[in-house]
Amino acid sequence: MRLSRPNLSSTLPVYYEDTNTKLTEGLDSLTISDLTASHPIMGNNQNVQIRDFGLSEMLKLPSAFGNIYLGENFSTFISINNESPSQVLQVGVKIELQTSSQRFGLADTTQHPLKTLDSNQTWDVTIAHEIKELGVHILVCSVHYIIDNRKRHFRKFYKFQVSNPLAVKTKLNNMLDGRVFLEAQLQNVSAGPMFLERMRFDPSEHFQFQDLNKTGEDEKSVFGDDFIHPQDIRQYLYMLTPNVNDRISRTTNALGKLDIVWRSYMGDLGRLQTSQLTRKAPLLEDLEVQPYWIEQSAVKVVLETPFKLGIRIKNHSGQSMKLVLSTVKTKMGSVLLSGVASQQVGELASSGSIETVLEFFPLTPGLQRVGGLKVMDLLSGYTKDIDHLCDIFVLSHSKESFTSDI
Repeated sequence: MRLSRPNLSSTLPVYYEDTNTKLTEGLDSLTISDLTASHPIMGNNQNVQIRDFGLSEMLKLPSAFGNIYLGENFSTFISINNESPSQVLQVGVKIELQTSSQRFGLADTTQHPLKTLDSNQTWDVTIAHEIKELGVHILVCSVHYIIDNRKRHFRKFYKFQVSNPLAVKTKLNNMLDGRVFLEAQLQNVSAGPMFLERMRFDPSEHFQFQDLNKTGEDEKSVFGDDFIHPQDIRQYLYMLTPNVNDRISRTTNALGKLDIVWRSYMGDLGRLQTSQLTRKAPLLEDLEVQPYWIEQSAVKVVLETPFKLGIRIKNHSGQSMKLVLSTVKTKMGSVLLSGVASQQVGELASSGSIETVLEFFPLTPGLQRVGGLKVMDLLSGYTKDIDHLCDIFVLSHSKESFTSDI
């Protein structure tokens, strides 16, 4: 027999006004014998009771085996009854749980058996096991005993199905600066509601992460509460940042794991941990070019007013470079480079970075693209075209209140 928590008994109570009539007297007497049958309506009673939700204060045992989900603890009660008229000796029991891939030993008393079991007496064994596999499970119970100086044994098999309580889907977005936005979709596919006690992401050794599912200084959940009903879906978002900005951290495919702990509506605990979340390793070019603002404060880009933009170049190759930065006027668009069309950036060692400042001149208001640049290594001849560096918003005049951000 499976051990499980009882459920609250559901009822259809009859509500009536508390008046002195023969009907109410009969309902009052019925209430005494059955606490779930009828309830008087009190005048100004503001207290909400469990009966108001169609539930009684009485518990009932499950009438069926019920559903067993991955990550839950499976508990079972095994009773061995001596139905023979004689006493049996050396009673031992061996309990195993068989799955499609392996076999677990849950209990074995054959080495230290029960010495005697009289007629019509029982011997009870309780076991618990955390379910870690999906599919069909078979509980194998073997009983060994001696009767009439002869060794005997028998087996019983109990089959049950283990289902998945949660469906987890992930989506990844790789950014140019090495950050990764991980979107995890969680759906309750079980038969009842559940309380998410913990939803945690454990990053791999190459990343640190930020949980974007909390708001405010008190870090409250954006979902409001932790209850998720059957078939409900939640979207979780995490931002992963490489610990070290090197080639290994930028190109690794291992991101981390999701660790989920939940409770059923009667408090049963379950835990699910995903396998290692992976991605298709992004290609990392030998040169990486990133823009940044020179000013620390908010920046306004005004029409026909020069502005300065910083350029940071990183060398991911295994050799030193001597770089030249030049423009491709046919690809520049409405934001032109102000000054010389080509300039020496300098020597850049392997795994190093170098910065330079460029001045641009916007010709058209609105959202504009900055690009049309080219970086070339004079030593190897390697060339990187930068058709799109960033986007900026150009104001028509300086009185407008809008700041650009890259």
